[in-house]
Amino acid sequence: MTSEASLRVGASEYLPSATPIRSPLDSGLLRESANIEVSDTLRADLLDLDAWRQILTTFGRTTRVAVALTDSQGQVLGKCHNAQPVWQLVHDAARGWGTGCPFCITTHVPCTAVADALQTDGVVMVHDQAGLTHVAVPLLLGKLRLGAIIAGQVFDRYPDPLLLRRVAKEFGVSAQGLWELAREQRPVSNAVLQASGDLLCALGQAFLRQRYGAILEAKLAETNGRFRLLVEGVRDHALFTMDPTGRVTSWNGGAERLLGYAEAEIMGRNFSCIFTREDIQNRVPEKQLNKALEAGRVENEGWRVRGNRNQFWANVNITALEDAGLARGFAIIVHDVTERRKVATVLEEARQERACLQEKLLSHVSHELRTPLTAIYLFTTNLLDGIHGDLTPDQHEHLTFALDNVKQLKSMVGDLLDITRVETHKLTVEPQHLGLAKLIDDVLSTCLTNAAVKNISLRSDVAPGLPFVWADPARVRQILINLIDNGIKFAPAGGTVTVATRPYAENEGFLCLSVSDTGCGISRENREIVFDRLSQVRSTAEASRSGLGLGLFISRELVSRHGGRIWVESELGHGSIFYFTLPAFSLAKLCALVLTAPNLEAGCVTLIAVDVAAIEGAVQADILLEIRKVLERCIRPGQDVLLPSMSDAEPVGTFFIVAGTDAKGFEVIASRIVRELQNFDSASKLKPVISSTTLLLAPGQFGEEQIGDVASRVDQLVQAHLLGKERLK
Repeated sequence: MTSEASLRVGASEYLPSATPIRSPLDSGLLRESANIEVSDTLRADLLDLDAWRQILTTFGRTTRVAVALTDSQGQVLGKCHNAQPVWQLVHDAARGWGTGCPFCITTHVPCTAVADALQTDGVVMVHDQAGLTHVAVPLLLGKLRLGAIIAGQVFDRYPDPLLLRRVAKEFGVSAQGLWELAREQRPVSNAVLQASGDLLCALGQAFLRQRYGAILEAKLAETNGRFRLLVEGVRDHALFTMDPTGRVTSWNGGAERLLGYAEAEIMGRNFSCIFTREDIQNRVPEKQLNKALEAGRVENEGWRVRGNRNQFWANVNITALEDAGLARGFAIIVHDVTERRKVATVLEEARQERACLQEKLLSHVSHELRTPLTAIYLFTTNLLDGIHGDLTPDQHEHLTFALDNVKQLKSMVGDLLDITRVETHKLTVEPQHLGLAKLIDDVLSTCLTNAAVKNISLRSDVAPGLPFVWADPARVRQILINLIDNGIKFAPAGGTVTVATRPYAENEGFLCLSVSDTGCGISRENREIVFDRLSQVRSTAEASRSGLGLGLFISRELVSRHGGRIWVESELGHGSIFYFTLPAFSLAKLCALVLTAPNLEAGCVTLIAVDVAAIEGAVQADILLEIRKVLERCIRPGQDVLLPSMSDAEPVGTFFIVAGTDAKGFEVIASRIVRELQNFDSASKLKPVISSTTLLLAPGQFGEEQIGDVASRVDQLVQAHLLGKERLK
């Protein structure tokens, strides 16, 4: 501070401590609190006068100096302990002497000792207007500056009569009396004051840390007490903890009620006692703890056992308790969900019964509807074809309208059957080696009639060189027809519907098909629901409300069962594009099932071709399906693989087998095929011709690159065989 004493001791004298005080940030407690923020309540608790009274009184009496506690603004909190005579005389004679530090004798420049101590995080020493010296030590909580302790009101040299006379005159006290008191005060050297400041700083910080810790412990104890009351108040759930080995360490009232063990008899026991005997034999308790350690938390349901050996269906949550990465135990919550399981079982049985009844009903309805619909369709087409005579224009128009409605009804019946199959998990797909170009042309030809009614142009845009897909041709046809019919329905007269295929950029293992139209488009909110069951988006007034709103829902299910995804991109007034993906056919993936090290010890792979002759009077597709079933019985599971049909042409009577064997092994497989085909065709009309080609493999580890190479060679041999057979026709 600056005072009139500057004539003798300098304008402002700050004496740093001889030994720097260690920053409170170095302490473990406060290091953890380096960036904390305290509430006004906590700040008041930390600087509570009753808590600080004893340490301040003891320090002042022991060191024979005045001492006081201040806030961060330098204002003294409470009273000055062990006030010194000179200061007390002036203080009593001139109460409320100004806005400065009440611990100092000053009337002009305010004392900045506290502010400087908090800014420098160290002890600051200063003289006041009467020549009295005091020190200020900061009280820090991490980086938070709470206040300070000031101590002194003593002379560090012989009293100065001139300063005292000025003080006596300014504050209206007796100069002689003030001088007498000053002479009686024994001076305290700077070294002693500095040491006292260091000691006070250490004591203050230690007590502040102790005070902070005590407050936290009290709040933690209060929180723990409330939590304990909460835990004990939970009666519907068993809550308990365990050590890392699974021994129970705490047990709430809900656990005692639910599991039937008193706390005294369960403490220290392994929690496996609540598991069934079968679970214990299968080490289920240990496995669940290991899963909780790996994942942090595990939830499961199963049978648990009460103390009276009664079983109940429980939902169990196990949470791993860790500290610094080390497992400290587990917390477990157990809830009896037996009644919920019973309700779920009843609901599931009711659902299955309803699904069964629905399936029977729809099957019956389908049979009863499809038979007359087929008859109506047949007779109507006969009339339209003129088999029963010529029709007038009106008759032809009416019959055409009737035929369109019959087709719509047949489509609805088919959709209802597919919905039933979805709900009963009977909607199946049978993937095979499939080329898209021919299938798309066939589908567009099928949809030409509907498109011609509105003069809709149907186009295809098939990228050249696309690989085959692994998909069910009947289901892909169904998906495309649903999407094309939707496009025709919402496209304006003279519009266009385009089917396109491209590689799928996001996953090279899939191909992407799209059906785009020049229709009215779909709003953003409707794009979210178009694939929902019974969803019908009415985009324009002209769009007829036909169908049951099941086509897109069924299409989504079919795409999903192929392992792909379907989505739509559309804006109102700009048409729509429906995309869906199908897995690309990979001969390497099929071959990988058998091209393993144990299967290839002979160092070779054999491609077996089985050619069968057509049987007159038989449906070729059906007979080939039966032959495939015969061949599947002839190969060795896990060692050989029967390839799907590798041609896009009409059913071809050639089957290929990739066998992990040599020429000698081929002879065994060939003899088995001949025998089984003779048993199947006792009249010997099939006339099977079996040939083989053996591929030698390079020695060494067999990886993805080698599998791909073998698959490529197999594909070349297959195509060469089919080409040679075609030339012989």
